[in-house]
Amino acid sequence: MPFHQLFKITLIVFLTSSSFAITLNDNGQINTTQVSGVIHIKSEADMLNAIQKANNQHLPIAIMGKQHSQGGQSLAAKAIELDMLSFNKVLKIDQEKKQVTVQSGITWGDLQKYINRYNLAIKSMQSPNIFTVGGSISVNAHGDDFRAGAVGNSIVAFNILLANGKKVSVTPTIHPKLWSSVIGGYGLFGVITDVTLQLTDNDLLVSQYHEIKLDNFVNYFRENILGKKEVALFYAHLNIVPDVDFLQDMYVITYVDTKKLPNGVIPLDNPDKWNAILTPVFNISRQGKLGKNLRWNTEKRIFKRVYNNRTVTRNNAMEKPVKFASNHYSKYNADWLQEYFIPVSQLTEFIKALRPIILENHINLLNVTIRYVPAESNIILPYAKENCFAVVLYFNQGLSANEVMHAKLWTQKLIDAALSVGGNYYLPYQNFASDSQFKRAYPGYEKIIKLKKIYDPKNIFTNKLYQTYFK
Repeated sequence: MPFHQLFKITLIVFLTSSSFAITLNDNGQINTTQVSGVIHIKSEADMLNAIQKANNQHLPIAIMGKQHSQGGQSLAAKAIELDMLSFNKVLKIDQEKKQVTVQSGITWGDLQKYINRYNLAIKSMQSPNIFTVGGSISVNAHGDDFRAGAVGNSIVAFNILLANGKKVSVTPTIHPKLWSSVIGGYGLFGVITDVTLQLTDNDLLVSQYHEIKLDNFVNYFRENILGKKEVALFYAHLNIVPDVDFLQDMYVITYVDTKKLPNGVIPLDNPDKWNAILTPVFNISRQGKLGKNLRWNTEKRIFKRVYNNRTVTRNNAMEKPVKFASNHYSKYNADWLQEYFIPVSQLTEFIKALRPIILENHINLLNVTIRYVPAESNIILPYAKENCFAVVLYFNQGLSANEVMHAKLWTQKLIDAALSVGGNYYLPYQNFASDSQFKRAYPGYEKIIKLKKIYDPKNIFTNKLYQTYFK
């Protein structure tokens, strides 16, 4: 064989070897995955070409946005990865109906920038606002508007491209099976192309700051927040200092709706302007008890001054600084999230179980947020089967094999604690639940499998979550 032919064959083999495969990971940093390629979606034609290629070459498709899900929900081995971030246009706004139609790759922050000029605001949004609309729909995220509930409640309609390349328009009454399976369905049925969302007025809100003990919180919430219709937004934080008041002290921030629009348009604030203060204080709290104590007391002093009787627009109230936490990067550790949905009357009981698990396992807890989520009834994989408090854990996690295995074991204890009080755990994070825990928490998985056989019989659309549990 002539040398030039041998060289050409060798070069082809080298360039197509696994050493040149595209390797991706998500925000959790434990899901390194080799994929067949990444397509940066800019049009529906790009989506259709990807679907055709997947069918012809027998390849799976996985869909990714900001990739803050941490259990491989946006990844699959050898998959064609659809990067949705460039598919981000506002297609239509109807000021009279207070509705907007957007491409699914737009972030909530960019949508806020667009609608703010019309004095309109988002009704239900994942918090913070850095995530894509399509991604939030796929996990059915929730936020600070505890009356609006999860993102799915503010959807008017959406269009989706199925595995056969057909585009389908979906509402609660048109293709209801797709409605209930795509919302909170983790991208397993197709690519959402565009979404029509119900908006609301960008009213002026007045914030309040209140400190309280956990034991008094449930009654306080029922009487002073849920029971007062003028309260529009709410969230609370628990004390993370590992001492006698650990997970017992808390502060609560609420926003009362004045039902008044501002005179003219108030520009969007930049919440990350606080990063110069928040980043060093937050990083100190990573280092141990003294740092956590300093941060907790500093946080309370600042927030008491900032949030007492502060008037802001709804859009600005729903923005939050995030870079001080999300920009953390290390080869040896990562910031992880977990979330548990606990029936309102069982919150104190769950925190009693949470407390020793955190302390005994030396978990580097950085934040615990409490939100309220109304019961979900119109999706197949609901996480809140009754009115619940969402307990959101933010912690720093070592990435060695032993540390990850240790986290899996204590996570399963927390899942058992949530299930034992009639609660649940959230699926966008690490796939640490046992098979039996998953089936108990999400019995609708069987229905998802049956619907996949109808809408995606070749399992074109997949991810690591599906491959782990939906066997």
